[in-house]
Amino acid sequence: MPTLNWIGKDKVINHHQEVPYKILEHQYTFKNGKELSGTISENKIIHGDNLEALKSLLPEYEGKIDCIYIDPPYNTGNEEWKYNDNLSHPRFKKWLGEIVGKDGEDLSRHDKWLCMMYPRLKLLNKLLSNNGSIIISIGHHEIANLLLVCNEIFATKQLIPVTVQTSGGKPSRGFNFQHEYLVFIVPKNFTPNKLLHTGGKSRTPFEGLTLATFNQKQRPNQTYPIYVNIEDGNLHSVGKSLQERIDEGTYSGALEDFNFDFEDTPNGTYAVWPITSKGKKCVWRLISSRLKSDWEKGYIKISPNRSAKIQNKFSVQYLPSGVIAKIQNDTLPVIGTEDKSPTLLFGENTTEGNQIPTIWIEKSFYTVNGTSLLSEIFEGKKFDYPKSLSLILDCLRSISNSNSIILDSFAGSGTTAQAVLELNKADKGNRKFIIIEMEKYANELTAERVKRVINGYEYQNDKVIGTGGDFSYYELGKSLFTENQMLNEEVSVDKILEYVWYSETKSPYIKNKEPYLLGQNEDTAYYFYYTKDYVTTLDISFLREIKTKANQYIIYADNCLLDKGIMDKYNIIFKKIPRDISRF
Repeated sequence: MPTLNWIGKDKVINHHQEVPYKILEHQYTFKNGKELSGTISENKIIHGDNLEALKSLLPEYEGKIDCIYIDPPYNTGNEEWKYNDNLSHPRFKKWLGEIVGKDGEDLSRHDKWLCMMYPRLKLLNKLLSNNGSIIISIGHHEIANLLLVCNEIFATKQLIPVTVQTSGGKPSRGFNFQHEYLVFIVPKNFTPNKLLHTGGKSRTPFEGLTLATFNQKQRPNQTYPIYVNIEDGNLHSVGKSLQERIDEGTYSGALEDFNFDFEDTPNGTYAVWPITSKGKKCVWRLISSRLKSDWEKGYIKISPNRSAKIQNKFSVQYLPSGVIAKIQNDTLPVIGTEDKSPTLLFGENTTEGNQIPTIWIEKSFYTVNGTSLLSEIFEGKKFDYPKSLSLILDCLRSISNSNSIILDSFAGSGTTAQAVLELNKADKGNRKFIIIEMEKYANELTAERVKRVINGYEYQNDKVIGTGGDFSYYELGKSLFTENQMLNEEVSVDKILEYVWYSETKSPYIKNKEPYLLGQNEDTAYYFYYTKDYVTTLDISFLREIKTKANQYIIYADNCLLDKGIMDKYNIIFKKIPRDISRF
């Protein structure tokens, strides 16, 4: 698989490890129509740089996010677009100069975009669960670069670009752009959920028994005649397969020379051989013993052949294993059998539409619908080019379930949060959302939209019923470390403990009753002997205070006075605060 190189890649390829760990500072929780200070919701709206915010989520959410949707800048070069699609934001320019250095002065638009996206995608990958999925909205400007970068970062998953029509057309340089892309990053064994715009359609559950991808040379045991009664069109019997004829010595020629004999039949029957509708010889999908067994169960259908192009007077169909499973679990109703035949008759069999088409052309997905909806919610235009709610709803439907944790690190106007709330309202689900927005409008627009969606709002004297729900609003706060890499004393002790425990175990921190005990993991006990008021020392006196029994101890303190003999005897590893705290 080819990799993509660009100016500045060497500076950002591991930059996610150097991003400072900042604290999420709870501002309020919106619940029951009010802003509350005490309670915490599992839904989060975070205001701050999304690279730093993603890093702050790791202690609680690494490997736990089920579904990620992002709509990053398309990099159109449009100076006037509010979302800074040309990456001209002062904060980004400052970051680029600090990380990439003088090389940043020579970067093309595409180099800058890649430098911005790469560390964010790396952190998203760390947050994503093993079976999780990502959908990325992107335009034609960066689709090629995005696919190459994602192939590198998400190497164990499959990447499928889907074309989605988002407008009636935007003329530019001789082309009329009507589409964008959704890049699906999903597990190899991905099975999507049912989508509203793809199904379902009523269809017969029976499928053709001929298997055109194999021939008599490849599968001689599936090459045999089916004898059908001329009088009633039912199965009479099944002839010997080519393999059986070879085994008993009645055929000794080359497999490819075996002829389908339509004349050698029992009295009163026609022979039906495996031939496609275009006259090509092939094989049956079932061996003869299975065919006879399935006929008796009603799983085989024989009907007159209306095509004059082939010799077969009848066509033979079968029920695939998936349909048989539907019959057995009562999801496909059986209403009887055909007249004078065991073949089953069914009620309505509707396809579920759970295969994702690679072209989406629903008019409800047009961006103008996103603009109209936001205008309704705020009684006037508030944001440029928000995604259609219908589009995000179907994106989330395809890759999430009713208990998924859903992340959007380019929140914009908050469409993803609304989609999660709407889905929960529709199916009484318990999905959780985490959305991140760096711009100043995070509270006045993004969070305000979610409030109105939860509460309900009025539009043209009509009341739009709210979805219900709640969320907590956060500001990205202080860094855990100062510029000289010392612990920031302004950060609460609980946040420090949460970070240290996560850096050691990659698991969420749960407060313990025993003083200074972080917790126990894989028979190792972790202690963080720290106070803000004085220097701590690991000595015999502190060891006497330890109550937890373990095979190994990792103890943080400012100093250590234990000799090597005692350290070895009790399997103690000393780590000095804070320089030995591992970075992630």
